Amino acid sequence: MKVYKKLMNALAAVEKIVLVISTLLILVLTVGNVFSRKVIHRSWSFTEELVVAVFVLITLLAAALACREKGGLVSLTLVTDRLPKKLEKPSVILITVLCIVFSAILFKYGMDKVLTQLANGKRTFVLNWPEWIFWSFVPIGAACMTLHMIEYLMDTFVKAKEEGQKK
Repeated sequence: MKVYKKLMNALAAVEKIVLVISTLLILVLTVGNVFSRKVIHRSWSFTEELVVAVFVLITLLAAALACREKGGLVSLTLVTDRLPKKLEKPSVILITVLCIVFSAILFKYGMDKVLTQLANGKRTFVLNWPEWIFWSFVPIGAACMTLHMIEYLMDTFVKAKEEGQKK
């Protein structure tokens, strides 16, 4: 468990760095494009492709980190707060397991799309980059979400076990 926790801490640190760099990239590209259009009267046509792809990466990595932080993504407290204490923990576990299944399905279909793009050799319109590069953000984010949800589930079981030992 300790080795897994260290690996997850390292993964979360990498995710945070990628999020910071990605956000800065979007900021620079968007502000630069606006400046270029208003002052130089020339648009950077490539910014749309990059910004949309990086937004997908940011969304999935941020969702993964939300899963890690107290199950922030998977806890819909509107329902679970109204349940009796007895059913609260099993419902959180059920919701987390369903989220793991969803992110595993997202990973599978994301990988299918990446492999299809690799086989077709399809390229983006403006940058002429291989499309699989941008589509790879989906399985990467889904894998991170799956790992962090498993981590959250393991933390929930460990916490329940520790509470059981205290009583």
